[in-house]
Amino acid sequence: MKYEAIVLCGGEGWRLKPDEWTPKPLLNISTTETLLDMQVSWLIQNEFSNIVLASSRSFTESENFTDHKVQMCIERKRLGTGGAVKRASSLIDADEFYVMNVDDIVFYDPKKLYEKATTGAAVLVAKPQLPFARVSIEDKDSVKNFEHRPIVDIWVNAGHYVFSKDIAAKYLPEEGDLEHEAMQKIAKDNHLRALEYSGEWLTLNTAKDLIRIQEYLRNLKPTARKTRRA
Repeated sequence: MKYEAIVLCGGEGWRLKPDEWTPKPLLNISTTETLLDMQVSWLIQNEFSNIVLASSRSFTESENFTDHKVQMCIERKRLGTGGAVKRASSLIDADEFYVMNVDDIVFYDPKKLYEKATTGAAVLVAKPQLPFARVSIEDKDSVKNFEHRPIVDIWVNAGHYVFSKDIAAKYLPEEGDLEHEAMQKIAKDNHLRALEYSGEWLTLNTAKDLIRIQEYLRNLKPTARKTRRA
């Protein structure tokens, strides 16, 4: 089976400003890698032979992007995430393809998500961690429990997907959002399956997130980046 992927890397990263003005994909998450370097390397390590970077800009700053497995799909105007995937899918040859947000870092075998896409589409879901402490109150004002940054018992979108070419052609818009529009329609028509992920899920939205990711990766053994459980 041929594994191909689209990496959505066109966001402006407004929540990082004014702390960081570097485009989010090019933020240094280690001394040797940018965020986009890491995600591309992860896909290559997992046997992806065609990786399409969907963005409104080129990324010539990384040596990774001279790899023959990597190609750009640059938008001349903003298409939204759904439109970006639809446009980039024209550079995909396989009947099924992987899609991921550049700022959602996970540690699992992405082939497992392909196995879930039996009805045309699959999404990786995870339980989020609150950035705040959860306070349990009884008798109006009596605090019974104070829990720092708990895991919330709900499943949310972890930003990784698999789509068949047929589903992409039918549901993805030429312009528009992936989550707000296309995914709801795919789910309503019973084409979407979920893979529950319980490993580490790192998201990069703020300068504080960047520091946390840098610290986490600095303390992580290199082999663990690929092998942590799903």
